[in-house]
Amino acid sequence: MQEFFSIFNTSLVESGIRLATPIILAALAGAICNRAGVLNFALEGMMLLGSFLGIISAYFLGNTYLGVLMAILAGSLLGVFFAFLYLKYNVDLVILAIAINMLVTELTVYFMRIMFGQVGTWTDSSIVKLPDIQLPLIKDIPVLGEVLSGYNIIIYFTWFAIIAAYIMLFHTKFGRHIRAVGENQSAAESVGINAPRVKMFALVISGALAALGGAFLSVGHLTMFTREMSNGRGWIGITAALFGLNHPIGVLFTGLFFGFADAFAVRLQNVTDIPPNLIQLLPHITTLLVLVIMALREKVSRALVRRRSVARIREGLVGRAANGAGAIESGESTGGSLLPPAAE
Repeated sequence: MQEFFSIFNTSLVESGIRLATPIILAALAGAICNRAGVLNFALEGMMLLGSFLGIISAYFLGNTYLGVLMAILAGSLLGVFFAFLYLKYNVDLVILAIAINMLVTELTVYFMRIMFGQVGTWTDSSIVKLPDIQLPLIKDIPVLGEVLSGYNIIIYFTWFAIIAAYIMLFHTKFGRHIRAVGENQSAAESVGINAPRVKMFALVISGALAALGGAFLSVGHLTMFTREMSNGRGWIGITAALFGLNHPIGVLFTGLFFGFADAFAVRLQNVTDIPPNLIQLLPHITTLLVLVIMALREKVSRALVRRRSVARIREGLVGRAANGAGAIESGESTGGSLLPPAAE
């Protein structure tokens, strides 16, 4: 039992923050698209593309930072491709996303085979992981320094991206356009907003963020690429975006929740006799529970709205009946008639 409680320390928090970073980036990417009225199911493929191009670019260019930039560029271009097919030719959103996910998965395996002769996993000793950055002053604060300092630039950028996305969505003209298009596209277009352009920019930003999350996996957290390296994090990001109500702050906390669940599952393997395969299911079980909670929340919300509507209708009927009864009593007390003069 003592070994179990030893899991809960600053190392767990640090590990949770690291594992939450790609999920937060994917969730933020999904939230921006959802705000624009586009459910981006291609986040998994965008993350996988970022993982692959991030590490091979770092290998060929000899610079990890350039590898990250190439991953962001590739994700943005994939977002443009997604927007072009979806907005220009009205390709079904779900079918298009599934096709992109499958295409990226197979292309990464194909190029890994023909370029490096590997199928499952590839790495090279020349690839350097993104260095950790010690924050001045903060690093010297007990406990807090261990939690907030010592991460690479992608993690710090993720924190900045949350703040930037909040400002962009709720305090800029472009953010108002995104929310207007997502809430009512016809009304937004009636006041001159170019809805296709807004959706295209949302998909480009989404692709860049998701690819950055993928690059974190290959050169920010590890220095290797494995087949299907994203491992469902894109889908978890979609869930986290919906559970966070497509709000950047909500996305941050839901992403941290999934990240800590993953970190807890990893550390649990070292102190228990539970089969590792069963422990590895913990993050996915958590995702399933979140989806169930979301469905129940939606059901309860609809029931409350329906109940309020019924209550208002009843109040209206009672009010009309009371007004009618009051009018009749008034007519009787004055000895008058409620009938029009012609009828009398």
